Amino acid sequence: MSRATLHVRKTFEPDQLRSILVASPNWLGDAVLALPALANLRRSFPDARISLLVRPWLSQLFRSLPFIDELIELPGRGELTWAVTVLRQRHFELALLLPNSFRIALVSRLAGIPHRVGYVADGRGSLLTVGVSSSSGTSRHQADAYLGLLRALKWDAWLRPTGCLLPPGSDAEAEKLLTESGLPSHVPVIGVTPGASYGTAKRWPAERFAEVADRLADRFGTVALLFGSSREASLTRAIRSRMRGAAVDFGGRTTLPELASLLSRCALLLTNDTGAMHLASALGIPCVALFGPTDPHRTGPLGSGHQLLHDPPPCSPCRYRDCPIDHRCMQGLDVERVVAAAEVLFTRPTSTAEENVRRAPAVFLDRDGTINEETGPIQRPELMRPIPDAAEALKRLGEAGYLRIVVSNQARVARGDATEELVEATHQRLLQLLQAEGGGADAFYYCPHHPREGRFPYRRDCLCRKPAPGLIQQAAYEQHVDMERSYVVGDKVSDMLLADRMGLPSVLVLTGYGRESLERLHATGGPIPAHTARDLLAAAEWIVQKRRLA
Repeated sequence: MSRATLHVRKTFEPDQLRSILVASPNWLGDAVLALPALANLRRSFPDARISLLVRPWLSQLFRSLPFIDELIELPGRGELTWAVTVLRQRHFELALLLPNSFRIALVSRLAGIPHRVGYVADGRGSLLTVGVSSSSGTSRHQADAYLGLLRALKWDAWLRPTGCLLPPGSDAEAEKLLTESGLPSHVPVIGVTPGASYGTAKRWPAERFAEVADRLADRFGTVALLFGSSREASLTRAIRSRMRGAAVDFGGRTTLPELASLLSRCALLLTNDTGAMHLASALGIPCVALFGPTDPHRTGPLGSGHQLLHDPPPCSPCRYRDCPIDHRCMQGLDVERVVAAAEVLFTRPTSTAEENVRRAPAVFLDRDGTINEETGPIQRPELMRPIPDAAEALKRLGEAGYLRIVVSNQARVARGDATEELVEATHQRLLQLLQAEGGGADAFYYCPHHPREGRFPYRRDCLCRKPAPGLIQQAAYEQHVDMERSYVVGDKVSDMLLADRMGLPSVLVLTGYGRESLERLHATGGPIPAHTARDLLAAAEWIVQKRRLA
């Protein structure tokens, strides 16, 4: 896994932060893609006041979100003077800069914010107190780029919120627009966004949008809602004039809340690579998204269930605003293919993608003393030694349909006794040894933090150090775990406390610190494990037997 490099000019204590200013991206699509970062920041700092610095035209997008406490709009003019006077009086403790602009870094510096975190870009490295450099040549989705800032600081960065709350009052405003349009409430509608603020290079030909909308109307009885900014109103008018079927032209007529509400009523959105595409996906609306000069792996809609069409010629992605040659990347997408993609969305089963994900039960396993011998800190992967029959135990759990997920505390990373690379190399060695004997593991999760000891950025009172539930919550989210049928197995009191907090049945193994832990649990009144086993193999046999009897 690629890692970011931190350029630390000044450290801070994350647990002491009480006020955080987040600089929002300036484009609609990027702002939507920043929502996962905002959600994870809130998760990492539930008690801090999180304020969002935002351009006025985007503020309505964030007004209903639970991840932030306050919106602060940038002035249209005199940003630097405003930063020195107005913003400075707010005494923010940390600025998290999502956009890579020099100007926003300068604003946060002039505002007197003592800690400023962002990517080292645009010549602003000297303005940052903690700069982040991503691995060279790394291509990743823009949402992951924003999450990468959090990940580099060892904060939570795995939660992907679904569903974007509509701004307050947007439904009533949208209803008024639809009524004025004379559109019956029972008619199915699709959205069409033929523009692209970035430039004409992203635009599929208008006449093809019109033809696709007409053919979908012929087959499914849909009405097309045409969306675009005031600058794109001529484009939506052109499409409307070419269509023979029903359509409502909202080009240049909607506010951001109205657009969001109208999009939420669409069966699908036929779109170029636009901000409206990201807004629709955040609202759970499937998209038929047409890509040409840009890369859908970097800017495609989040979530599942979309149809992405992209036939990149050798010159794509170019990221030109206007094509200097023959626009072959978009011209190559024909009407038949786009209609077929839309038909897939119309005719697919009505169950949601989430419902279609098959969830499996898991056994969350402690590592040292449970799977491998408890020998103290392992400084070299070749020193890893599985406990006898551990591989057989994991084999049986896998055959019984359980995910085998290892969750462990690795505070020695915080203390500086090991690197994350060493921890991961040790996991790979353990996996090799287990697989050589027919066993295995499906995933490894570890906590590198310590609440009181160690170095920046690992010293913090995190949510993932056992018995805190963060590792299991993350694993359950990412591995699609059926928590109703899952177990925790370990040799330590912290493992039993973790199971108790998560409401999962636990098995205490008597290897490692197991006997000592059992005495402590009885002495302190628990939590008493659901079962005590001599080792991991006996634990696995008990779990498998329980499943057979269920």
